[in-house]
Amino acid sequence: MEEKKVSKYQVIENYIIENIHSNIFKADDILPTESELAEKFSCSRVTVRQALSNLTYKGIIYRIQGKGSFVSKEHTLKRSPLLKSFTEDMIEMGKKPWSIVEKFQIIKAGEHIGRIMGLKPTDNIYYIERLRFADNDPLLFEKTYMEVSKHPEMSVKILEGSKYEYAKKHGMEISISYQNIAPVFAPEKIAEKLKISSKTPILKLSNITYLKNGELFDYNELYMNTELYQLDIVKKVEK
Repeated sequence: MEEKKVSKYQVIENYIIENIHSNIFKADDILPTESELAEKFSCSRVTVRQALSNLTYKGIIYRIQGKGSFVSKEHTLKRSPLLKSFTEDMIEMGKKPWSIVEKFQIIKAGEHIGRIMGLKPTDNIYYIERLRFADNDPLLFEKTYMEVSKHPEMSVKILEGSKYEYAKKHGMEISISYQNIAPVFAPEKIAEKLKISSKTPILKLSNITYLKNGELFDYNELYMNTELYQLDIVKKVEK
């Protein structure tokens, strides 16, 4: 599989994300200025602006006119080896994980998803819908977006198992997962699949996963049946 060169703005994004994870940049801290980042990475301020704009769009940072860019505090950032797949979680709980791949298509990224993934709107991506089970209980409905050119061997058979296992098999090391967590009422279609009422509050996780080399692995939107599957967040308190 041919390696795609990481764009300079993606290098800047990854640098900021790494520093947030390492607690060098803490919640509400001001980030280096555009000029400082441009000098550090030997690039134009336009490139820096694109990186900061993308991070703002993803909710990782926020900007105040005339003051600069700051680290957001509403979200979680997780890093391997603490990162676990749904399959690993279920096996640890003594349950049998399995999936139904309900949709597997190649589509154009479009403006919204393209911006999240750092792609052109015309780039080809996989659009995948999976219903994830533990034993006989539907726990998660998942929408996944992956770049076709980076994963040409992707298939329904692979997706019926674990994407993390697929990544390991192909020498891709998962590094960081950025999660935006929000409570929502289950959309009617998803409520039906999870066998719950559309008035049931559930969690929606928007999840961006990066590889160790700085490339984006995938973007997911997960709808979690919290009546059966609860999310635990462990946060280290720095003294």
